[in-house]
Amino acid sequence: MKSNVNARSWMLAAAMLTGCHGAETATAKQGDRVVFSDANGRALFNQCSRGVPPPGQAQWTPTRADIDAFEAALPEALSKQPEAKDVNFANLLIGWRRQYVGTVRGGRRFIYGNFFPADFESVGRWQSAPTLVCDGGPSFFGAEFDVASRQVSHLDFNGVA
Repeated sequence: MKSNVNARSWMLAAAMLTGCHGAETATAKQGDRVVFSDANGRALFNQCSRGVPPPGQAQWTPTRADIDAFEAALPEALSKQPEAKDVNFANLLIGWRRQYVGTVRGGRRFIYGNFFPADFESVGRWQSAPTLVCDGGPSFFGAEFDVASRQVSHLDFNGVA
């Protein structure tokens, strides 16, 4: 796996993250993925070096089946992105941690996902607080999933340090 992020950038991002969202907890966990609610979910839309979709008017909690459908659709969407050509996404569900939030926009349910390498050291807080990384390259990315249409959109990658 390629990574253009140096340890200093990671530690700076982790230090900023630690001070932001201390007491909030996740609503559902499974392996290397977590679903956030409340302020933690809204904070996933505050990325500093990639575009994100609008956060929506309300939140909802995606089911395990909803997340599974998102993760099943993601590899094909990634394969169509030129920014992803230098990253091996073959082990996406093993090599990346995933943070999700359900959002409602225009009466439709969406899931926004924040993806980052599993070996990224986020001070052990990735399950309880959003991981926000400035720069980092295409190994750090976000995507949105339309639950009704089963389509991935708003796929965007972090910039390069």
